Amino acid sequence: MVLSIVFCGQNKQKPTETPTLEVPPTVTPFLIPSPPASTPDELPGSSELQAIVQYANDLNPWLSQAGQILERDGAIFKETEDGNDAALCDGRLEQDNATMKGVLDQIKSLSPPSDASEIHTLLLESGQAWTEALDNVEQFCDTGNQLYKIPAILKYWEAAAKLQDAWNRFWALIVAKGLEDWVQR
Repeated sequence: MVLSIVFCGQNKQKPTETPTLEVPPTVTPFLIPSPPASTPDELPGSSELQAIVQYANDLNPWLSQAGQILERDGAIFKETEDGNDAALCDGRLEQDNATMKGVLDQIKSLSPPSDASEIHTLLLESGQAWTEALDNVEQFCDTGNQLYKIPAILKYWEAAAKLQDAWNRFWALIVAKGLEDWVQR
C-alpha cells in the first residue's frame, strides 16, 4: 500500500490504494523462551506467582489450539470473499466448531489466579463468540439465507479480536511478573 504524506502543501497526491482488512486476522503470540532447569515449585516468591506459572502452563496448549483454529477458519472465510459460499458448508467449520467447544470446555475447567481473571474472561468470551459465529454458519448452511452469514462474520472478527487481546494480555502478564523463564512449553 502506498500512501502520500503532505508536508505544508508540497505533495498533493492522493493515496493510490485503499487499505483493506487482513483476513484472517493474524494472532501474533510472544515467543516463549526456553524454560530454566528448575521447576515452578522452586520459583522464588509468593504462591501467587507459582499459581500464575501453573495457569500459564495449563493454558498455553489451549491458546495454541485456538490460534490454529482461528487461522484455519479465517482461510475458509476468505474463500467466501471470492464468492465460494460452499466453503462454509463443506464440513470443515462444523468440525472446528466442535473442536472449539471442546477447547472452551477445557479453558472453563481452569481456575485462573486473580491476576489472570480478566484474561480468562476474555478467552471465554472469545470462545463463545467463535461458537456463535460457527452456529450462524450452520444456520446459513441449513437455510441458504445470506442473513446468517453477516452475523457469522461479525462474530468471527469479535472472537479473533478477543483472542488476540487475551493472548497479548496473557504474555504481558507473564513478562510483567518476570515469569517468562518459568513458563514451560
